[in-house]
Amino acid sequence: MNNHDPIDLCECYEPLDYPSKEILREWKLGSKPKREPYYGTEPDGEMFFYVGNSRIKVSEHFAKDGKPLENLLEDVIKYSAKSSL
Repeated sequence: MNNHDPIDLCECYEPLDYPSKEILREWKLGSKPKREPYYGTEPDGEMFFYVGNSRIKVSEHFAKDGKPLENLLEDVIKYSAKSSL
């Protein structure tokens, strides 16, 4: 019979370099689930809106001869101000 002690690989492992405090902090922050809704761009360039486990593709459609974006935003602000009073 062969009576050998098992080898603990973790015991003989020593990292070549330890990550900096900034890297460790970034990793720690990155591992937390994002609770706030946010926008993100996928590697293929498509933009998505993320809320919890939902992902919504963002697409904008403007008429060629329509109002400029600034005017559309102004209309939204005015409408929101009227409805909040």
